[in-house]
Amino acid sequence: MSSYQISKTSFIKHDQCPKAFFLYKNFPYLRDPISKEKQFTFNRGHEVGFLAQQLFPGGIDVSAKTKSASEGAQITQDLILNNTTIIYEATFIHNGVLVMVDILHFDGLNWNAYEVKSSLKISEIYVKDACLQYYVLKNSLPKFNDLYLVTLNGDYVLQNELNIQQLFKKRSVKTDGEKNLDYFKHKISDMHLLLEKNVTPEVPIGKQCFSPYTCDFMGTCWKNIISDKSVFNIGKSDKETIFNWYNAGYKTTDLVPPDNELKAHIKIQLESISKQTEYINKTEIKTFFNKINSNSCFMDMEVWSPAVPKFNGHKPFEQLPFLYSLCYRINEEIRYHHYIIPEGTNDLKSFIESLLESTATFRNVVVYDKNLELQVLAKIEHLLPEFSLSINELRLKMIDLADVVQNFYFYHPKFKGNFSLKAISELLDETADYNKLEVQSGIIAMYKYEGLLNEPNQILKEDLKQQLIDYCNLDTLTAMKFYEYLKERIKE
Repeated sequence: MSSYQISKTSFIKHDQCPKAFFLYKNFPYLRDPISKEKQFTFNRGHEVGFLAQQLFPGGIDVSAKTKSASEGAQITQDLILNNTTIIYEATFIHNGVLVMVDILHFDGLNWNAYEVKSSLKISEIYVKDACLQYYVLKNSLPKFNDLYLVTLNGDYVLQNELNIQQLFKKRSVKTDGEKNLDYFKHKISDMHLLLEKNVTPEVPIGKQCFSPYTCDFMGTCWKNIISDKSVFNIGKSDKETIFNWYNAGYKTTDLVPPDNELKAHIKIQLESISKQTEYINKTEIKTFFNKINSNSCFMDMEVWSPAVPKFNGHKPFEQLPFLYSLCYRINEEIRYHHYIIPEGTNDLKSFIESLLESTATFRNVVVYDKNLELQVLAKIEHLLPEFSLSINELRLKMIDLADVVQNFYFYHPKFKGNFSLKAISELLDETADYNKLEVQSGIIAMYKYEGLLNEPNQILKEDLKQQLIDYCNLDTLTAMKFYEYLKERIKE
């Protein structure tokens, strides 16, 4: 069996950037560490792929028999010759390209392949990925008919038992695959030639560093690019403008020439970053803060978005709240209050009852970026219309502190183009507190909660629960301290 040099992953890398492909093949140790968030996403993909095997149950898993690609390809051929009709992780090598097909099924006349994606939509990159597999199968497998992209069905609603056939939906890539056979042949030839030359290609940084994925060699290619005054610290601007500046020699904000056509929020950032001083519009902030009563609390919610619905009436990736936290002061003392839904349930009634009761005595409920909270409240209102009046009263109390940042009433160079609560923590010296936590983002919180649901050990359960509460509490504390920071600044 021939050896291979190109996988689906390396092909996509080359399509994004030949330098990233070359580094991936020759200097993999230069890759940036995989974030916890990305690793959790990979794990979810594996879980959904395993579940999708039930579309065609009873198959033989090639990956369970070997870790060698060449041996896997030989085992696949043996299974085909022995009239095996369902194969998982079927392995093929053609023209130095390796593909492992999630599901391969023989319907009595032809072979059909299925590539599973843990998403609701089919992206352009998914189609390209599938078409590469189509190219290899077309040239490797007699009686090959079609390859289907399998995604989760966003319209599916769980009713009692999981219906695997309805949970997933399929789309053929045959049309795209057939018309791009020559494209893949030439593209693969270029990739082999690049490897044979064994010279790292010179590719300047550009928009390709971020599309379709953030490159995992950013640490190598960008290590001498970013500085405190880098133009790449500007947020809410199209990358084309930033790269045009950079390529024209304006690598730091103080070098960018004055331009009256620039939007106001870009000018604010240019000046703030150049001078390394904060920008504050005291008049606008005072007007905004007039809406916030002294009797206020700060709130944050955490949600779980399981790819596969767990409770009746819910769809794939639907957001399910499981925790809220309040932070407030009584006689200068910081107090917290939280509620976490009993694990294994979707008791939204107890959640909303607790939330409404705990916020009832406050005139305002301050959040940072209220979009998630509003979505959660809308979902609960839909499912429990008897709470509609009280939920609407809570909505009217809510004030979004992120508006101060999003509207550029305030900007600090420490934000570096990021306007999240974690960026705010950089200003307040709360970052060290986040770094001490096991949970440092909403995505990690989701997967920690899923771990909590599946953890049999009660002691470990309580530890996971406390990790989630600590993270949610810190979000509310950071928002409160940001509010207090701004109040002091507008007094000066």
